[in-house]
Amino acid sequence: MSHLVFGFFILAVGFLVLLGAAGLRAKGPSAGGTIGRALGLGLAGLGAFVLLTSAVVVIQPGQVGVRHAFGTVDPIPLLPGIRFVSPWSEVERYSTREEQFPRAGDEAEKMEALSSEQMSMKIDAALRYQIDPATAPRLFLEIGSQEQIDNVVRNAIRNGVRDGMVAFSINEVSQRNAIALLMENEVDSALLTRPRNGGEPFQIATVTAFYLRNLEPPPQVVQAINNKIAQEQQIETEKHRVEVARLQSDQQRLLNLTLTPEQLTKQYLEVLHDMKGSSNMIIMVPTEGGIPVLDVGALRKNIRE
Repeated sequence: MSHLVFGFFILAVGFLVLLGAAGLRAKGPSAGGTIGRALGLGLAGLGAFVLLTSAVVVIQPGQVGVRHAFGTVDPIPLLPGIRFVSPWSEVERYSTREEQFPRAGDEAEKMEALSSEQMSMKIDAALRYQIDPATAPRLFLEIGSQEQIDNVVRNAIRNGVRDGMVAFSINEVSQRNAIALLMENEVDSALLTRPRNGGEPFQIATVTAFYLRNLEPPPQVVQAINNKIAQEQQIETEKHRVEVARLQSDQQRLLNLTLTPEQLTKQYLEVLHDMKGSSNMIIMVPTEGGIPVLDVGALRKNIRE
Protein backbone atom coordinates (compact mmCIF):
# COMPACT_ATOMS: atom_id res chain seq x y z
CA MET A 1 0.00 0.00 0.00
CA SER A 2 2.84 2.41 0.78
CA HIS A 3 4.28 1.89 -2.73
CA LEU A 4 0.89 2.67 -4.23
CA VAL A 5 0.59 5.93 -2.28
CA PHE A 6 4.15 6.87 -3.12
CA GLY A 7 3.55 6.17 -6.82
CA PHE A 8 0.38 8.28 -6.93
CA PHE A 9 2.20 11.09 -5.11
CA ILE A 10 5.05 11.16 -7.63
CA LEU A 11 2.58 10.92 -10.52
CA ALA A 12 0.56 13.85 -9.16
CA VAL A 13 3.70 15.95 -8.69
CA GLY A 14 4.71 15.14 -12.27
CA PHE A 15 1.34 16.30 -13.62
CA LEU A 16 1.56 19.51 -11.59
CA VAL A 17 5.03 20.20 -12.98
CA LEU A 18 3.75 19.54 -16.50
CA LEU A 19 0.86 21.97 -15.95
CA GLY A 20 3.28 24.63 -14.70
CA ALA A 21 5.58 24.06 -17.66
CA ALA A 22 2.62 24.31 -20.09
CA GLY A 23 1.67 27.70 -18.55
CA LEU A 24 5.19 29.01 -19.02
CA ARG A 25 5.29 27.85 -22.61
CA ALA A 26 1.92 29.51 -23.30
CA LYS A 27 3.50 32.89 -22.51
CA GLY A 28 6.23 32.18 -25.01
CA PRO A 29 9.24 29.96 -25.60
CA SER A 30 11.49 29.82 -22.52
CA ALA A 31 14.15 27.60 -20.96
CA GLY A 32 12.08 27.23 -17.78
CA GLY A 33 9.15 25.80 -19.70
CA THR A 34 11.35 23.26 -21.49
CA ILE A 35 13.08 22.15 -18.29
CA GLY A 36 9.75 21.96 -16.42
CA ARG A 37 8.21 19.86 -19.16
CA ALA A 38 11.16 17.40 -19.08
CA LEU A 39 11.07 17.23 -15.28
CA GLY A 40 7.31 16.65 -15.28
CA LEU A 41 7.60 13.86 -17.83
CA GLY A 42 10.36 12.26 -15.78
CA LEU A 43 8.31 12.39 -12.56
CA ALA A 44 5.22 11.06 -14.34
CA GLY A 45 7.25 8.16 -15.75
CA LEU A 46 8.74 7.41 -12.32
CA GLY A 47 5.30 7.42 -10.71
CA ALA A 48 3.95 5.08 -13.38
CA PHE A 49 6.92 2.73 -12.81
CA VAL A 50 6.33 2.67 -9.04
CA LEU A 51 2.63 1.90 -9.61
CA LEU A 52 3.54 -0.91 -11.99
CA THR A 53 6.08 -2.50 -9.64
CA SER A 54 3.59 -2.33 -6.75
CA ALA A 55 1.45 -4.80 -8.71
CA VAL A 56 4.31 -7.33 -8.98
CA VAL A 57 5.58 -9.37 -6.01
CA VAL A 58 8.29 -12.03 -5.90
CA ILE A 59 7.79 -14.99 -3.54
CA GLN A 60 11.14 -16.59 -2.78
CA PRO A 61 11.69 -20.38 -2.61
CA GLY A 62 10.83 -21.69 0.84
CA GLN A 63 8.12 -19.06 1.30
CA VAL A 64 4.40 -18.67 0.75
CA GLY A 65 2.53 -15.38 0.46
CA VAL A 66 -0.93 -14.26 1.59
CA ARG A 67 -2.55 -11.32 -0.22
CA HIS A 68 -4.84 -9.07 1.79
CA ALA A 69 -6.37 -5.64 1.33
CA PHE A 70 -9.08 -3.54 3.01
CA GLY A 71 -9.91 -6.22 5.58
CA THR A 72 -10.25 -9.12 3.14
CA VAL A 73 -7.87 -12.07 2.76
CA ASP A 74 -7.33 -13.97 -0.47
CA PRO A 75 -7.98 -17.68 0.31
CA ILE A 76 -5.52 -18.74 -2.44
CA PRO A 77 -1.89 -18.67 -1.24
CA LEU A 78 0.86 -17.15 -3.39
CA LEU A 79 3.41 -19.85 -4.18
CA PRO A 80 7.09 -19.13 -5.04
CA GLY A 81 7.66 -17.13 -8.24
CA ILE A 82 6.65 -13.79 -9.78
CA ARG A 83 3.04 -12.98 -8.93
CA PHE A 84 0.77 -10.16 -10.09
CA VAL A 85 -1.53 -8.64 -7.49
CA SER A 86 -3.65 -5.55 -7.27
CA PRO A 87 -1.49 -2.50 -6.50
CA TRP A 88 -3.42 -1.70 -3.31
CA SER A 89 -2.83 -5.18 -1.85
CA GLU A 90 -0.25 -6.16 0.75
CA VAL A 91 1.46 -9.55 0.97
CA GLU A 92 2.33 -11.39 4.21
CA ARG A 93 5.10 -13.96 3.81
CA TYR A 94 5.58 -17.20 5.78
CA SER A 95 8.41 -19.70 5.82
CA THR A 96 7.53 -23.16 4.51
CA ARG A 97 10.91 -24.62 5.42
CA GLU A 98 11.50 -26.71 8.51
CA GLU A 99 11.97 -24.45 11.51
CA GLN A 100 13.61 -25.55 14.72
CA PHE A 101 13.16 -24.85 18.41
CA PRO A 102 15.27 -23.51 19.98
CA ARG A 103 16.69 -21.53 17.07
CA ALA A 104 20.35 -21.81 16.16
CA GLY A 105 22.41 -19.77 18.60
CA ASP A 106 19.63 -19.53 21.20
CA GLU A 107 20.21 -20.90 24.68
CA ALA A 108 18.51 -24.21 25.44
CA GLU A 109 15.31 -23.79 27.42
CA LYS A 110 15.01 -26.07 30.47
CA MET A 111 11.29 -26.55 31.00
CA GLU A 112 9.81 -27.41 34.38
CA ALA A 113 7.40 -30.37 34.35
CA LEU A 114 5.79 -32.59 36.98
CA SER A 115 5.87 -36.38 37.06
CA SER A 116 2.86 -38.49 38.01
CA GLU A 117 3.96 -38.18 41.66
CA GLN A 118 3.96 -34.37 41.26
CA MET A 119 7.75 -34.20 41.49
CA SER A 120 9.45 -31.41 39.54
CA MET A 121 11.58 -32.42 36.54
CA LYS A 122 13.84 -30.28 34.35
CA ILE A 123 13.47 -31.15 30.68
CA ASP A 124 15.55 -30.01 27.72
CA ALA A 125 13.68 -30.72 24.49
CA ALA A 126 14.12 -29.63 20.87
CA LEU A 127 12.04 -30.17 17.77
CA ARG A 128 11.59 -29.30 14.10
CA TYR A 129 8.26 -28.16 12.70
CA GLN A 130 6.82 -27.04 9.37
CA ILE A 131 3.68 -25.30 8.16
CA ASP A 132 1.51 -26.39 5.24
CA PRO A 133 1.52 -23.72 2.48
CA ALA A 134 -2.16 -24.38 1.78
CA THR A 135 -3.10 -23.25 5.31
CA ALA A 136 -1.21 -19.92 5.08
CA PRO A 137 -4.36 -17.77 4.48
CA ARG A 138 -6.07 -19.33 7.51
CA LEU A 139 -2.92 -18.84 9.58
CA PHE A 140 -2.91 -15.15 8.72
CA LEU A 141 -6.63 -14.82 9.41
CA GLU A 142 -6.65 -16.73 12.71
CA ILE A 143 -3.17 -16.11 14.16
CA GLY A 144 -1.17 -13.44 12.36
CA SER A 145 2.43 -13.02 11.27
CA GLN A 146 5.32 -15.50 11.24
CA GLU A 147 6.51 -14.26 14.64
CA GLN A 148 3.10 -14.88 16.19
CA ILE A 149 3.03 -18.40 14.75
CA ASP A 150 6.45 -19.08 16.27
CA ASN A 151 5.12 -17.92 19.65
CA VAL A 152 2.15 -20.28 19.35
CA VAL A 153 4.49 -23.18 18.53
CA ARG A 154 6.67 -22.43 21.56
CA ASN A 155 3.63 -22.43 23.85
CA ALA A 156 2.46 -25.72 22.31
CA ILE A 157 5.90 -27.24 22.98
CA ARG A 158 5.81 -26.25 26.64
CA ASN A 159 2.26 -27.56 27.01
CA GLY A 160 3.04 -30.85 25.25
CA VAL A 161 6.18 -31.47 27.33
CA ARG A 162 4.28 -30.97 30.59
CA ASP A 163 1.29 -33.08 29.52
CA GLY A 164 3.60 -35.86 28.33
CA MET A 165 5.75 -35.95 31.48
CA VAL A 166 2.82 -36.15 33.89
CA ALA A 167 1.92 -39.59 32.46
CA PHE A 168 5.19 -41.10 33.74
CA SER A 169 6.58 -41.66 37.22
CA ILE A 170 10.07 -41.01 38.52
CA ASN A 171 10.85 -44.72 38.25
CA GLU A 172 10.06 -44.61 34.50
CA VAL A 173 12.47 -41.84 33.50
CA SER A 174 14.67 -44.40 31.75
CA GLN A 175 11.93 -44.95 29.14
CA ARG A 176 13.17 -42.00 27.08
CA ASN A 177 11.75 -43.18 23.74
CA ALA A 178 8.25 -43.67 25.15
CA ILE A 179 8.37 -40.29 26.91
CA ALA A 180 9.60 -38.49 23.78
CA LEU A 181 6.91 -40.13 21.60
CA LEU A 182 4.11 -39.11 23.97
CA MET A 183 5.47 -35.55 24.21
CA GLU A 184 5.62 -35.30 20.40
CA ASN A 185 1.98 -36.43 20.12
CA GLU A 186 0.93 -33.92 22.79
CA VAL A 187 2.69 -31.07 20.96
CA ASP A 188 0.99 -32.06 17.70
CA SER A 189 -2.38 -32.06 19.47
CA ALA A 190 -1.70 -28.63 20.97
CA LEU A 191 -0.99 -27.26 17.47
CA LEU A 192 -4.50 -28.17 16.31
CA THR A 193 -6.68 -25.06 16.47
CA ARG A 194 -10.38 -24.36 15.96
CA PRO A 195 -11.31 -21.13 14.11
CA ARG A 196 -13.38 -18.54 15.92
CA ASN A 197 -16.11 -18.68 13.26
CA GLY A 198 -16.73 -22.37 13.95
CA GLY A 199 -15.10 -23.72 10.80
CA GLU A 200 -13.16 -26.95 10.48
CA PRO A 201 -10.13 -27.26 12.80
CA PHE A 202 -6.75 -27.10 11.12
CA GLN A 203 -3.12 -27.78 12.01
CA ILE A 204 -1.02 -24.69 12.68
CA ALA A 205 2.19 -26.65 12.09
CA THR A 206 3.32 -30.25 12.02
CA VAL A 207 6.12 -31.64 14.20
CA THR A 208 8.62 -33.34 11.88
CA ALA A 209 11.12 -34.41 14.56
CA PHE A 210 11.23 -34.37 18.36
CA TYR A 211 14.37 -34.70 20.49
CA LEU A 212 14.36 -35.32 24.25
CA ARG A 213 17.89 -34.10 24.90
CA ASN A 214 17.93 -34.24 28.70
CA LEU A 215 15.61 -35.28 31.50
CA GLU A 216 16.83 -34.31 34.95
CA PRO A 217 15.05 -35.57 38.10
CA PRO A 218 15.30 -33.61 41.40
CA PRO A 219 18.69 -33.84 43.16
CA GLN A 220 17.28 -35.84 46.07
CA VAL A 221 15.86 -38.42 43.65
CA VAL A 222 19.18 -38.70 41.82
CA GLN A 223 20.94 -39.26 45.16
CA ALA A 224 18.39 -41.90 46.17
CA ILE A 225 18.85 -43.72 42.86
CA ASN A 226 22.64 -43.66 43.23
CA ASN A 227 22.34 -45.00 46.78
CA LYS A 228 20.04 -47.78 45.61
CA ILE A 229 22.45 -48.77 42.86
CA ALA A 230 25.36 -48.78 45.32
CA GLN A 231 23.38 -50.98 47.74
CA GLU A 232 22.46 -53.42 44.99
CA GLN A 233 26.11 -53.67 43.94
CA GLN A 234 27.15 -54.26 47.56
CA ILE A 235 24.53 -56.99 47.94
CA GLU A 236 25.72 -58.69 44.76
CA THR A 237 29.32 -58.55 45.99
CA GLU A 238 28.33 -60.08 49.34
CA LYS A 239 26.36 -62.83 47.57
CA HIS A 240 29.41 -63.63 45.47
CA ARG A 241 31.66 -63.80 48.52
CA VAL A 242 29.24 -66.13 50.33
CA GLU A 243 28.97 -68.35 47.24
CA VAL A 244 32.77 -68.63 46.95
CA ALA A 245 33.05 -69.56 50.66
CA ARG A 246 30.32 -72.18 50.24
CA LEU A 247 32.06 -73.76 47.27
CA GLN A 248 35.36 -73.90 49.14
CA SER A 249 33.64 -75.53 52.12
CA ASP A 250 31.96 -78.09 49.86
CA GLN A 251 35.28 -78.91 48.22
CA GLN A 252 36.97 -79.39 51.58
CA ARG A 253 34.11 -81.57 52.84
CA LEU A 254 34.24 -83.69 49.69
CA LEU A 255 38.00 -84.02 50.03
CA ASN A 256 37.65 -85.19 53.62
CA LEU A 257 35.03 -87.77 52.63
CA THR A 258 36.99 -89.24 49.72
CA LEU A 259 40.59 -89.33 51.10
CA THR A 260 40.13 -92.36 53.43
CA PRO A 261 43.00 -94.79 54.31
CA GLU A 262 41.47 -97.39 51.99
CA GLN A 263 41.38 -94.86 49.13
CA LEU A 264 45.00 -93.89 49.73
CA THR A 265 46.06 -97.57 49.72
CA LYS A 266 44.23 -98.07 46.45
CA GLN A 267 46.05 -95.11 44.94
CA TYR A 268 49.40 -96.55 46.15
CA LEU A 269 48.64 -99.85 44.45
CA GLU A 270 47.60 -98.11 41.24
CA VAL A 271 50.90 -96.23 41.20
CA LEU A 272 52.82 -99.52 41.72
CA HIS A 273 50.87 -101.10 38.87
CA ASP A 274 51.85 -98.25 36.59
CA MET A 275 55.54 -98.60 37.59
CA LYS A 276 55.81 -102.36 36.91
CA GLY A 277 57.67 -101.70 33.70
CA SER A 278 60.19 -99.41 35.40
CA SER A 279 63.86 -100.53 35.66
CA ASN A 280 64.14 -99.10 39.17
CA MET A 281 63.92 -101.40 42.19
CA ILE A 282 60.81 -100.71 44.35
CA ILE A 283 60.66 -101.87 48.00
CA MET A 284 57.34 -101.89 49.90
CA VAL A 285 57.69 -101.59 53.69
CA PRO A 286 54.36 -102.22 55.48
CA THR A 287 53.86 -99.98 58.49
CA GLU A 288 50.98 -98.99 60.70
CA GLY A 289 50.78 -95.64 58.99
CA GLY A 290 50.46 -97.05 55.49
CA ILE A 291 52.68 -98.58 52.80
CA PRO A 292 55.63 -96.32 52.09
CA VAL A 293 57.40 -96.95 48.78
CA LEU A 294 61.18 -96.65 48.48
CA ASP A 295 62.83 -95.88 45.15
CA VAL A 296 66.17 -97.71 45.52
CA GLY A 297 67.53 -96.34 42.25
CA ALA A 298 67.04 -92.77 43.38
CA LEU A 299 68.50 -93.67 46.80
CA ARG A 300 71.70 -95.08 45.23
CA LYS A 301 72.07 -92.00 43.06
CA ASN A 302 71.82 -89.76 46.12
CA ILE A 303 74.44 -91.84 47.99
CA ARG A 304 76.90 -91.67 45.08
CA GLU A 305 76.58 -87.95 44.90
